[in-house]
Amino acid sequence: MSKAISADSQIHISYGILFKAIFVVSLGTGLWYQAQMKFAEIDRKLEDLTDKVTVLTASVEGMEQEHIKELEATVQEQKSLLQKIGLKR
Repeated sequence: MSKAISADSQIHISYGILFKAIFVVSLGTGLWYQAQMKFAEIDRKLEDLTDKVTVLTASVEGMEQEHIKELEATVQEQKSLLQKIGLKR
């Protein structure tokens, strides 16, 4: 005949198993929080790099515009010099 669970049943847990279970749970929790902090740090660095790339892109575009204007001015000077010499009409 099998024994049924009664109201006065007791559960016995050894202290070693209890400490190991607490250690495993706390280790898992610590590792999870550490991973979350690392992800937050990576996300923050990624946002900073994105901002820097945006600023650099705008700066390069400004430099390109200046360079294009300088080239157009040089071309105009060359055309006027050629017209003065009489090689171009």
